[in-house]
Order: sequence, then C-alpha cells, then structure tokens
Amino acid sequence: MRRLSSPCPRWSSHGGIRYTARNVAPGKKRNRLVTRRHAIALATAALLVTAALPAAAQISLFQAPTLVEAVARNDLNQVRALVLKGDSPNMSDSQGRPLLVAAVTAGQQEMVQLLLDSGAQPARADRVGNTALHWAAQEGESEMIDMLLKKNAKVDQENKQGMTALMIAARHGQAAAVERLLKAGARADAVDFTGRSALSWAEDGRNARVTNLLRKAGAH
Repeated sequence: MRRLSSPCPRWSSHGGIRYTARNVAPGKKRNRLVTRRHAIALATAALLVTAALPAAAQISLFQAPTLVEAVARNDLNQVRALVLKGDSPNMSDSQGRPLLVAAVTAGQQEMVQLLLDSGAQPARADRVGNTALHWAAQEGESEMIDMLLKKNAKVDQENKQGMTALMIAARHGQAAAVERLLKAGARADAVDFTGRSALSWAEDGRNARVTNLLRKAGAH
C-alpha cells in the first residue's frame, strides 16, 4: 500500500501559504488557499473596525456596560435595567464622584431624577465634600436644585472648606439658585472656614442681584 506524503508548506507568490501533497488535487489546493485568505481578510477587517471605535464602544462589543458607564452615556434604559438587577445608584465613578454628582455636572436632568427615584442619596459627596446640591448651585441648575431638595437634600451641608450650596451659588453669581436655596431655608449668615459668608462671596463677584437677595434675607 502506498503511503501518502505529508504536506509541506511553501510560500506562494500571492502572500499566502500553499500546502501541497501528492494526493491533493489542484482544485482542492486552490480552495484551501482561497478559504485561508478569506479568513485572514475577515480577521483583519474586524481588528480595523474595533481599533477605529471609541473606547466606550469597544467595551460594549465585549461586555455589558456597568452602571457607571451607563450614567456617563446618559443611557436611561440601561440604568433602569442595571438598578433592577441590583446595582447600587450610590456607587462612585473613577474620579470619586457619586453617580448623582456626575449626572448633575453633566447637566443630565432626567438621569438625576432617575437616580433619585432609584434611591441615590443626595448627601453623598465627592472627594472635596461637594454634594449634588453644591454642584447644581454652582451651575445654576434651578430645577435640579428643586429635585434634590424634594428628596431631602441638606440645604446647609458643608464641603471640606465649610462652604454651603448657598455660598457656592453666591460666589458664581447664580441668582436663581440663590433665591431657591433661600426659600428652602438656607442660612444667609453662615460662614465658611475662612470666615466668609455668602454675602462676602457675592460682593467679591460684584453681582448686585445676588447681593440684594442675600441682604433681604438678613445676610450681613
């Protein structure tokens, strides 16, 4: 009985590897070469597509997004699904910001409401002690301020510099935010760790409307 010779690889002039054997018909050899080239082309195309995608999109190709990622993308449906599965709305992102703070700073009003309704705690603060209310006050997000206050955000909670949301709003000239915070009972006479009040911050910013609002509230 005649033994078949083992295939030996030879480099083809077309960039592929051709396997030849005495018992392999020429048509079959061509088919194997075409199939191999096709597989290599598909793999190369997949790598090029993946490399061209943003980092966040590449992650989604291989794994489900985390709650932190879903909030960053403002993906309300994904956040709902993850919270229902048991993910905590009180986790923090890689910058140490609670998800509620991250949503406020990104101006994601619907996300803020969803997180609050899912149990996010307004008192949780970032690494320098700023809560979602501090950030909403700085950005002049009046509706977010109302949403946070309705969920029992502490209106006079201090950050690590002793500043309240009212002081932050006054410092940044956010008159509408100052007005809402005062109506919610914010202390107009409170001072930070440097001894400065909301009024002194407003005076530094030379914002007449904010200054008048604070003086009418009894600030001095």
